[in-house]
Amino acid sequence: MSLFLVTKDPKLRSHIDNQLKCPCHTITATTQLKNLPILLKNDLHPFILIDEKFCSGGFTNYFFLDHLNAPKLVIADHSHLPFGTQRLSDHNYGVVTIPFTIEELVEAVVTLGGVEVIASHLLEKHLAKIVEEEEKDWHASLLVGQSPQIVKVRKIIKEVGSRFSNVHISGETGTGKEVVATLLRYESCCKGPYVVENCSTIPTNLADVHLFGSVKGAYTDSKNDRLGLVKSADGGILFLDEIEDLEPSIQGKLLRLLETKRFRPVGSDKIEFSNFKLITASNRPLEELHSSNTIRFDLINRLNTIVIPLPPLKERREDIPLLIDHHLKKIGEERTISQETMEKILDYSWPGNIRELFKELDQLAIFAPPRAKVLSYRDILTQSVLN
Repeated sequence: MSLFLVTKDPKLRSHIDNQLKCPCHTITATTQLKNLPILLKNDLHPFILIDEKFCSGGFTNYFFLDHLNAPKLVIADHSHLPFGTQRLSDHNYGVVTIPFTIEELVEAVVTLGGVEVIASHLLEKHLAKIVEEEEKDWHASLLVGQSPQIVKVRKIIKEVGSRFSNVHISGETGTGKEVVATLLRYESCCKGPYVVENCSTIPTNLADVHLFGSVKGAYTDSKNDRLGLVKSADGGILFLDEIEDLEPSIQGKLLRLLETKRFRPVGSDKIEFSNFKLITASNRPLEELHSSNTIRFDLINRLNTIVIPLPPLKERREDIPLLIDHHLKKIGEERTISQETMEKILDYSWPGNIRELFKELDQLAIFAPPRAKVLSYRDILTQSVLN
C-alpha cells in the first residue's frame, strides 16, 4: 500500500510525512499526475491525497482519476471550495481542511477506504485508537439501529457475555434473530463448534436421530453411526431456530438434556455426555407458544431464563434510514434513496421486516438505470410497498 501525496508544498508533505510511519510518494508536476494510473497499476491498496492548490487550473481537470479504484482525499484551505464539495462527493472524493490534525486526516482516510487502507502507515498509537473504537462499536455494525429497543438488545448481549448457559430469542421472521445469535456466540468467547439448525427443516420421522444421533442398524438404511447435532456441539454452542416446530416428544428429550447434559443416541444402550451452550429462537413470544400448547410448559420454564425480544421493523421506524445506509454500503451501492422513495418506505408496514427491506433495496439497486443519481421507487418497488 502507498500514499500518493500530490502537492507542490514541501511544508505540507513534511507535516504528513513526519507523523506517518512511512514516507509518501510525492508527485509534483501535472505530467506526472497524468501518469498516476500507471504508477498505481501494481499497488493493491493505494491512497491519493491531492492538495487543492495543485489544482489551481481547475479541479475538474483531474476527474479523470475517477476510474481508479483508490480512495481520494482533497486537502483544502477551507470547506467552501470553488468547485463545490457536493461535486467532489458525487465523484467519491473526500475533503479535509487546513489546519488539520493527523487524527482528522486518519479519520477521513478510514471513512473513505477503511482502516486497512492506511494501517501500514500508522504509528501504533493511532492504530490502537482506531481498533479500540471499532471494537467498542462492532455490535452496532452488525445489529444496526439506535432505537431504544435495539440499544437495549445490544446491552443485554454484552451483559450476558460468557455467563449464559441458554438464551432464547423471540421475534417475527426477518427481524434479525440470527444476527443476535451470532453476537452472542462471539460475546461468549466460546472456542468450540457453533452448530446451527432450523427446526422447521428437520424431518419429523428423523428428528430424534437428527438431534441425538444414532448407531449403525438403529433404523432402516442406517449403515453407519450418526453423531447428531447435540454431540456435534459438545464444548461449543448449539443454535436451534424455530424451536416451536419440534415435536412434543423431542421437546421432552431436549428438556432432559438441558437438565443433565446427558442423552442416549437412537438404538444405543450407552449414555452420552455433551456440554454446550444453547441458543433457541422462535417467531412468537414464549407466552403465546405456551397458551397455544405449542411448546411444553416445563421446557418454556427452562428456556425462559434469559429472553431477548426483537421488535418488528414497524415498531422501530427510526432505524430504517440507518438500515438502508448499512445495506447499500454492504452491497457496494454508492447511490442513496430519493426523498420520495424514503417516504414511501417509511409509510409501509414491512410484514417481512428487515429481510423484506433488504430484498427491496437489492431490487432497487439492480434495476435502477446506470446513469440515475438516486434510487427511486419509480424504477422498481413491489406493489405492496407502493399501495
